Amino acid sequence: MDNTFFDFHADDFAVSLSASQDISRLGENRAIDSISIIPNMSAFGPSASLLRSFPPEVKRSIHLNFMEGRSCLPKEKVSELVDDSGCFKISWGSLLLSGFKRSSRVTLKTQLAEEIVAQVEKCIAAGVVDPKALRLDSHQHTHMIPLVQGALFEAIDRLEEQGRKVVFIRNTQDPVSLYFKSFKTLKGFSFPNLLKCIILNHFSRSLKKKLESRGLPIGYLCGVFYSGHMDEQRLSVVLPAFKRLASKENCRVEVLFHPGSVKNEEIAVEFNKSGFVDFHLSKNRHIEFNAICNLSGVRI
Repeated sequence: MDNTFFDFHADDFAVSLSASQDISRLGENRAIDSISIIPNMSAFGPSASLLRSFPPEVKRSIHLNFMEGRSCLPKEKVSELVDDSGCFKISWGSLLLSGFKRSSRVTLKTQLAEEIVAQVEKCIAAGVVDPKALRLDSHQHTHMIPLVQGALFEAIDRLEEQGRKVVFIRNTQDPVSLYFKSFKTLKGFSFPNLLKCIILNHFSRSLKKKLESRGLPIGYLCGVFYSGHMDEQRLSVVLPAFKRLASKENCRVEVLFHPGSVKNEEIAVEFNKSGFVDFHLSKNRHIEFNAICNLSGVRI
């Protein structure tokens, strides 16, 4: 498939070593254009060494993570975010609701900003990202939440004071209208994914303004409406519509996959939320791996 306007992207590098190995096979064969690296899971160290074989053309984003795993900062510094073991205890909903609570939002925002800086600096120290060309997104798109958006840009200001440079932030804008133009695109329709699209698209308006004010690129994302089910058949129907949109607006579309499979034996204490564990162990990750290979024309 012509990917003039597409970035085939693999999320969750370093969520586990086996997932990183799967994504590495795609990267080494240039089947993907970019990856997102999770900084705070125990697999980060051994996964980082796999990046040495990646071609320089494969872009690397930092996958900021507040949903699972342990914080990069000591738990005493982010006590509102983590439990007694240092694992993140917050949820997407709690981050959203906390933005409306005066009693907690200032502390949460401050601790989130500090943790963001720590996760970015960890990736820089490991040599897995370029400090002069930082790309940022987040696990479960939490950076789209207004409270987290505020913390993110507070962290970016601190980083840039230290000579770091951010060149890309994912704008999770997955246009729902493109999926309703044909019954074929609605195969396997998921109401929860539709709801996620609506919420994230709403929050993308404020992020878009912030990106424009900083001269950062603005594009679209394909991967929320089909989240967890990014198979070749669905994508072959909807991607032409994304291509027309990207061509019209002269922008790029990040086509988001989760092609790295986690093994049962890798599930440990840091995987402390059952819903996420089911997602990590899903057989659909094999399907998404194969979809990337087929759509990119690469045989692995």
